[in-house]
Amino acid sequence: MSRIKKYKWALLVLVLHLAAVLWFATQLPADAQVPIHWNYQSQIDGWTGRTAGLVWGLGINVFMFLLLFMFHWYSPWYKRNAERFENILPPLTTTLLSCFAALSLYSLYVAKWGEVPGIKLILVLIGFLFVFLGNILPKVPKNTMIGIRTPWTIANELIWEKTHRLGGWLFVIGGLILIIKGLFLTGSSLLQTITTVLAFGCLLYPSLHSFILFKKSRNKDS
Repeated sequence: MSRIKKYKWALLVLVLHLAAVLWFATQLPADAQVPIHWNYQSQIDGWTGRTAGLVWGLGINVFMFLLLFMFHWYSPWYKRNAERFENILPPLTTTLLSCFAALSLYSLYVAKWGEVPGIKLILVLIGFLFVFLGNILPKVPKNTMIGIRTPWTIANELIWEKTHRLGGWLFVIGGLILIIKGLFLTGSSLLQTITTVLAFGCLLYPSLHSFILFKKSRNKDS
């Protein structure tokens, strides 16, 4: 019981998410189409029906909560850093659930009223997700489920730590770029392309950086 108290804010997010989904269930017509995917240009290219649209986001959040809450039960990495995991898992769970709830509810909003004109709110929501993750990444102990998991970070504790410190900064920067892109750069194709490349570069480079660190460590050992 004491452990579940650490997840009280995540549980609150689940309850609020459920309440909002139930409200949308009373508002959406039977033939409503709910967006479930946006392409790299922030255009909707995937839809689903009313029932699946109501259920998918909440279902993902329930599954994610159980996956993270039960991490201590199934992960062989937990006992190695139990205290660190207990410090990081509750806020990580709340962050992920909040962001996915926002994405889910925005999809339902679009199904009912259409996209918000003048901005790309989906980019803003994803940007906030990466900003939050960037603040958490440097605190994540080495494991095979959460974090920047490459063969080189898993193989070496120092590479894991250095990659996640850099990744934290780059995820925040990439997230801020997406937020700015979604709010202010919806009309400029050139700036859209530049910011897209910069954002994806920030989010993908940490994996490459882990390989670079690995090669440097090999060269020092040889």
